[in-house]
Amino acid sequence: MKQLLTFFLVIFWLVSGWSQCEESIHAAEVSLGKSYIANPQFNSGILSAGDSLIFESVWLANNTYRIATSAGETEQVDIRLFDQNDNLIFSGSEFNYPTKWDFFIENSMTVRCVVRPIQLSAPPYCLTVLTGFKK
Repeated sequence: MKQLLTFFLVIFWLVSGWSQCEESIHAAEVSLGKSYIANPQFNSGILSAGDSLIFESVWLANNTYRIATSAGETEQVDIRLFDQNDNLIFSGSEFNYPTKWDFFIENSMTVRCVVRPIQLSAPPYCLTVLTGFKK
């Protein structure tokens, strides 16, 4: 009986987590906006306190890129971008932790993005980060 209860609790947690991530993906798409073409790679993860979402992306010269998160006005996230030499090129902490930001890229580069929640209202929390370039 105990194993059956554990099984159902795990299934419930997985289903509720997926539902939360679907909402998170939709919120990030809305935040990206219609004037940007989204990178088809979704960067999502269920995070607890202290966790980060990390991914790399290639950004091409002479384009405007937007990074958008699913964190609405209730959640704060710290977006940090590093170039291929591990130099910090953007830190959201310097701009009051925005949930989206636009970048004009003069030279092509590989960008490593590290996004971490500042505070979570109810962990675990599904965070989605999308990148896109201006049409």
